[in-house]
Amino acid sequence: MAAWLIFATSCVGFWGVWGFVAKLTTMRGVHPLALSALSSLTAGLTAWASFYVIGAPWEKSGGGILLALLTGICGSAGAIAFFLALRYGRASLVVPFSALYPAVTILLSLLFLGERPSLTQALGMLLALIAALLLGM
Repeated sequence: MAAWLIFATSCVGFWGVWGFVAKLTTMRGVHPLALSALSSLTAGLTAWASFYVIGAPWEKSGGGILLALLTGICGSAGAIAFFLALRYGRASLVVPFSALYPAVTILLSLLFLGERPSLTQALGMLLALIAALLLGM
């Protein structure tokens, strides 16, 4: 099995449980900003421990560091919005709707990286957008 598929499958599993546990947390009355702060702290500790155990090389280029920081800002802002959505909405709607974020990545990749989807991938994107509309009804 390809390494990317193992990691992607693990990601789906972890993120699936993450969304469920986040909903349970908001149901217990934890404010979404407190949830985000505690979740980010735990994520940071996990990332630093993994970095240390694996022995990954540190990024030295200024551009790479700035992009990594921007990634963190976008990820944190998205997590806060996700937790707020869970506070006010049903997990069964919020989680699949928010899982449409790859559409933004695909659009940006088309515009700025010159990537082109296949016909099958374009059809998948169209179906995802239809799903978003149906979920919002």
